[in-house]
Amino acid sequence: MTALVRAELLKLRTVKLPLWLLVTALALVLLGVAATVLTAGLEGAPLRRDDPQLMARAVANASGGNVVVLILGIMVLTQEFRFGTATPSFLVTPKRGRVLVAKLIAIALVGAVFAIISAAVAVVAGALLIPFKDGVVNYDEQVLQVLLGAILVMVLYGPIGIAVGALIRNQIAAVVGALAFTFLAEQLLIALLPSWGKWTPGGASSAVLQLGDLATTRGDLLPVWGGALLLVAYAVVLSAIAARLTLRRDLT
Repeated sequence: MTALVRAELLKLRTVKLPLWLLVTALALVLLGVAATVLTAGLEGAPLRRDDPQLMARAVANASGGNVVVLILGIMVLTQEFRFGTATPSFLVTPKRGRVLVAKLIAIALVGAVFAIISAAVAVVAGALLIPFKDGVVNYDEQVLQVLLGAILVMVLYGPIGIAVGALIRNQIAAVVGALAFTFLAEQLLIALLPSWGKWTPGGASSAVLQLGDLATTRGDLLPVWGGALLLVAYAVVLSAIAARLTLRRDLT
């Protein structure tokens, strides 16, 4: 299994896509932190400039690249079918489940790397921008909790992406469908039907990041621990479905 995981990590290191996606993720983190801090205190903004939660809310943007990790997870699996490399991959390792598990572990590790770098960038950006707005940088327990939550979100969205790729083998359809669900369907559910939206992956992520008091969520989210368990459940259940489909479907 270790050799298979190393092989999957080698595949990711030998192409430029993960690097560009990391750059994209960091850009999203910076934009999110800047938007959170610079709009604080404006009319209609959920936070004041002197709000003690401003730093925690700023570093929550460390998870801003979750959709990037989701896309990377989709592409890790769908590219095997798109470029016809699935057949030799599964011939070398006839037990398809081992190959899939190796991909899940590899993408989770990559997600962890993305998350740690994103967390560092979010903390530095928040520490620089908050004083610029005459705010106080407050390093408390909530900041640490939110950072750990952001890392959890980033780690789990990769395996969820692989599961989506197993469900929808067509790479373009899988990516477009995932983006449409993340940016449209989930956000509408969370905003318009909080009692339903809180059970989506996006709702669980918002709970983990302690965003329940934002106007868009109306405070109707799961507790932090509930959001974390739900997000883990999504990753486990979808990965199990992906494994079952991968074992049963023809490769061509």
